Amino acid sequence: MDSNEDVLGNGFPEEKKMIPDDEGSSSSSGSTDSERGKITLKKNITMVNGIGIIAGTVIGSGIFISPTGIQKEAGSIGLALLIWLGCGILAMLGCLCYAELGALVTKSGAEYAYLMEAFGRIPAYLFAWTSILIIRPASGAIIALIFGEYVAKPFFPDCPPPPEVVKILACVCLVVVTGVNCWSVKWATRVQDVFTYAKLLCIAMLTIIGIVELCRGKTEHFQNGFSGSTTNIGQIGLAFYIGLWAFDGWNNLNYCTEEMKHPERDMPRAIIIGISLITVCYLLINVAYITVLGASGILESEAVAVSVGNMYLGPVKWIVPLFVAASTFGAVNGMVLTNGRLLYVAARDNLMPSLLAMIHVKRFTPLPSLLFTTLVSVIMLIPETSSFTTLVDFFSFAAWLFYGGTFLSLLWLRYKRPNQHRPYRVWVVVPIIMSISSIYLIVAPITGDPFGSLIALAVIAAGLPFYFLFVYSNLTPKWFLRMVDSFTEWNMKVMDLAMTDPEEVPVPF
Repeated sequence: MDSNEDVLGNGFPEEKKMIPDDEGSSSSSGSTDSERGKITLKKNITMVNGIGIIAGTVIGSGIFISPTGIQKEAGSIGLALLIWLGCGILAMLGCLCYAELGALVTKSGAEYAYLMEAFGRIPAYLFAWTSILIIRPASGAIIALIFGEYVAKPFFPDCPPPPEVVKILACVCLVVVTGVNCWSVKWATRVQDVFTYAKLLCIAMLTIIGIVELCRGKTEHFQNGFSGSTTNIGQIGLAFYIGLWAFDGWNNLNYCTEEMKHPERDMPRAIIIGISLITVCYLLINVAYITVLGASGILESEAVAVSVGNMYLGPVKWIVPLFVAASTFGAVNGMVLTNGRLLYVAARDNLMPSLLAMIHVKRFTPLPSLLFTTLVSVIMLIPETSSFTTLVDFFSFAAWLFYGGTFLSLLWLRYKRPNQHRPYRVWVVVPIIMSISSIYLIVAPITGDPFGSLIALAVIAAGLPFYFLFVYSNLTPKWFLRMVDSFTEWNMKVMDLAMTDPEEVPVPF
């Protein structure tokens, strides 16, 4: 690339116009894109891959850790099970809303794309700001830490693993997963599929233990199941936060809309099948936990799945930490896969540096955005982290604030564009219910923990000065823009990057 025009993506050498598949051979879709003069992300994700992304991302660390927190807040096993069921229903209804939005707005980025379409750039930017820099990288770091802890546990049977070892393993997990995602979308989805099967096998194993015990007549823990149930709306809201953390990722398929082969058909099917499967699995495994441990045993356990394995698996009890590690590895893979797409789309819309809107010209993966989000996650591994419950409260408040805005965007687009073709259409009562539920999930926990909610609001509001300085106004110093241009050009040459649409090149900021 000798000229500035080539560097900025306005002209591509002939060999870079043909889109190869992951092994380097040309594809028909690639030829079509080259005729338009564009380099695009490839449509490699099928319905089965979509189910794998949903199940593989959702089933991570939550189902092996969250039961303790829900039991503590609910006060009874009966209410705890109802909260698990309610979380599954909320996730399903939310997914159905997202299915309509995903089929209507066929653009990757999920909430970002829908908020942009309905309400404009500022809400979309604030969501991208909060998710890219805080929520999603931190979530990936937390899950990676849980991965490191469970991998290290067999080597430290009599004491907690050293924090340094856990953090090194977490960093290795993030780096390996990012490497796979940078190399190939197909390999990333294959990894997701394999680890989804592994975590389902773990859930099946623990569920079978519970069923066997039930068949033997061990039902005493279900007697007076609703005794001690809390009536405090703040505690119930916090219990829903913890349960919905275990369902977190139900919206991740919408971050990959542009890479689905038939999003208008496959997305609703993948969502319904995936969330239904997860809800049934979660209810069954919670019944197993209650059967084996009871309410008191769940409250005393730091990791209920490991406690069940220690009681029943004897010399092979190490297999449960191994399966949990596999589950969290798959969750990190799904997180990295979708994180990169959100940043990529935001940058493509000129809300983030243009370098982050580029893809590798041979691998066709959003390399810079994947590397950036992983870098933020690795940085978050350096200091001491807060408690699991505190982080869940913090992230969930911010997440459900934007989820609520997304459900409102569906209602607004229904009003604004009543005649627009919708390949999939959800019953209008569903987004209304989800909007009301979001308001409850935003307001109720404030009565129990206002400090965390205020911090989340402060983080969101902190994005506004950056928006007006770098996006809205022309106040950015020229020397800074030239420096960013030079850095972008250098990265394009070194990493072999190109803009996805040479005809519409974003400015650096």
